[in-house]
This record gives sequence, structure tokens and C-alpha cells, in this order.
Amino acid sequence: MAFKESEILKMMKNLDLSREEAIQLLQDDEDDVSVDLTDEQKKVVKKMTQGDRKKETTPRKRERKPDEAKRTLIDHLWKSVNLIADSYGSITVTNPEREFTFRYKGELYRVTLAKPREKKE
Repeated sequence: MAFKESEILKMMKNLDLSREEAIQLLQDDEDDVSVDLTDEQKKVVKKMTQGDRKKETTPRKRERKPDEAKRTLIDHLWKSVNLIADSYGSITVTNPEREFTFRYKGELYRVTLAKPREKKE
């Protein structure tokens, strides 16, 4: 059978083979694949090639520690905006560590606080 030139070159480069060796290896691989297997043998091959992946039966509930610094910042920002927006509408804290919304002159605004992770060098 004729093989693609790219496959031959890839085998030659990756495995440091001559052209003849690469073609022979591709032929050997094709011969191994063309073996007829019974349904039971196919199931065994599939099971053996899947590896040892374990499926989690119950999802983990990750416990988050409250970030007091973010809560303090949101509180200070909320109080600052409250001075301006108080006469125009209500302020709602939607997430005490992340965001709050408020209305100003009939328009809805959302302030979101993001804390990016520090880059490791």
C-alpha cells in the first residue's frame, strides 16, 4: 500500500529512521491493525486503551474562604456611590466580594471588583 509522503517524512524525522525503515514500520503498523477481532476482543482492547481514569460519583463542593479585603473594598465603594446615587435610586449589593448595582438618573450601573492572581516568575 502507498503511504502519504508526509507520514513517511514524519516517521523519518521523529524516529530517526531511513526511508526504507519508515515505510517498513508503517507497513508493520498497518498489518497489526488489519487483524480481525471478535466483538469480545474489541471490548477488551477498548477497555485496555482507556487507561485508569476514575469517574467521580459525587461532585466536590469546594469551600471558599471569605476574602475580607475584597469585602471591605466593596463596602467602601458602596458607601461612596451611595452618597451620589442615594437621591436617584437604590443600591443593591449582588455579591459582597465582587459587585453591586445602582441606578443613577434612571440608568442601571454595575460596579464589579476583580482581583487578578499574581504572576509567578
